[in-house]
Amino acid sequence: MDELIKQALEKYFSDFKEYNLLILIGFTIVIAIIQIIQSMWVSKKIEKFKNELKKSEIKYSKYNQLQIEALSEAYELLTDFLSQTFTIKNKINSSSPEIITSISKRWLNSYGNVYTIFSKKKYILPHSIKKEFSLIVKDLHDMRKYIESEKNLSAMHHTWQNGEVEFMGDNQDLKQLKDELNKYDKRGIINKTIENIKSIKNEIENYFDKIE
Repeated sequence: MDELIKQALEKYFSDFKEYNLLILIGFTIVIAIIQIIQSMWVSKKIEKFKNELKKSEIKYSKYNQLQIEALSEAYELLTDFLSQTFTIKNKINSSSPEIITSISKRWLNSYGNVYTIFSKKKYILPHSIKKEFSLIVKDLHDMRKYIESEKNLSAMHHTWQNGEVEFMGDNQDLKQLKDELNKYDKRGIINKTIENIKSIKNEIENYFDKIE
């Protein structure tokens, strides 16, 4: 009787051990499969992140390149604009009507170029530079009106070979133009324009200093 009980217990525990071993093996396999799946999921996530980061870097690099190109072009136009303004300052009160007309046209053309690029490239320009330009727009607009009046006034006069200057326009128009010009502090508005152009040029220079 004892022998039968002993054999039964041995068989029970043998089966129990095999059952537990199978459970352990199964559990190990499940854990391994989970780890493999997790590893694949993490790898996929990392690869996706790398691709998004690369796209972001390319996009940011392209954005910076567009900014640099726009600012480089703007800086060149501002340099010419400053030169044209100095010409106005030095010659507007001491030149013939023909020269005044010529330098006024060049100044207005330069003004147009600057205004156009800051309008067209506004979407890409740095905030600080857009803000600086917005602060000087009104002053530039006033300067433009002043230069246009000077141009129109000089166009009413002609210089003959003997140096004599003759008025060849309408007296009413002459009066209107003179009244318009009397509204401006010529020296003040020209000097203010020079300061404004230098200021925005400095902003662009600071931008390039920061990215060196």
